[in-house]
Amino acid sequence: MIDEDGHRGRTETVHMESWEKFQAYVESLDNDPSRKVWDEVWFRGQGDAEWELHSTLERRTPKVRAVSTYLNLISEIKPAIESFTGTTFELPGRMEVEQTCREYDLFENWLRQSMTYLAHLRHCGFPSPLLDWSKSPYVAAYFAFARAEADSNVAIFAYRERANSTGLKIGGSDMPQIVSFGPIVKTHRRHFRQQSRYTACLRWGADQWFFEPHESVFGQKDNLQQDLLWKITIPGQERMKVLSYLDKFNLNEFTLFDSEESLLEMLATRVIDMRAGRS
Repeated sequence: MIDEDGHRGRTETVHMESWEKFQAYVESLDNDPSRKVWDEVWFRGQGDAEWELHSTLERRTPKVRAVSTYLNLISEIKPAIESFTGTTFELPGRMEVEQTCREYDLFENWLRQSMTYLAHLRHCGFPSPLLDWSKSPYVAAYFAFARAEADSNVAIFAYRERANSTGLKIGGSDMPQIVSFGPIVKTHRRHFRQQSRYTACLRWGADQWFFEPHESVFGQKDNLQQDLLWKITIPGQERMKVLSYLDKFNLNEFTLFDSEESLLEMLATRVIDMRAGRS
């Protein structure tokens, strides 16, 4: 990948003038027969190409960066979530959280064990350090275009974590690193409807783990066989063409979220937006 200054980097930005050109481009990314089984391409849609690639926790507050702080916050609200859902979530107590977040080698496996609760919170809207992705470029396209403005561009990101022949990643112990989770996770059923995957960006420092912006990894210019990102922009004025196309395959708000509110949004799109587009 070559950046604007002619330097190699992990991120590439490309502009597609139409939905059809996006489809052809993304198929070329996703259908490379030389890729290994672990080298999936994941996709994420955002309704404005100017938005940064930030987690909902980053957007909500810059103050919660220590992993232990966040885990203690979600432990505090866990009784309310369990009372409402009737589901019990496993999460260690405060002392174990503080201890584990200060262990370099064992931390990642322990974090994976907490993914049932972390992914549930992400799907239900609580501020999360996770970025959610989809195995499907069309699911990502729906999220990009669902509420897009005609006078701006949307962005669909494509991510390759392990673009190499070994499946291994390298990096310094004090450098930010991206860890991934999925696809098989016991969590909210929207996870499977949306073909979800998740990433967290973490850094070890001051004898504990911190969350970092994903862009601190995507902006690096070395190790070009891991954590590669394509930012694909498309005009927002393609919105109704895209939503109508996806709806033919029953990919819409209702099938992705399965709630009464999403049913009404799907119906509003069909009887108001799509009819207006044909008039």
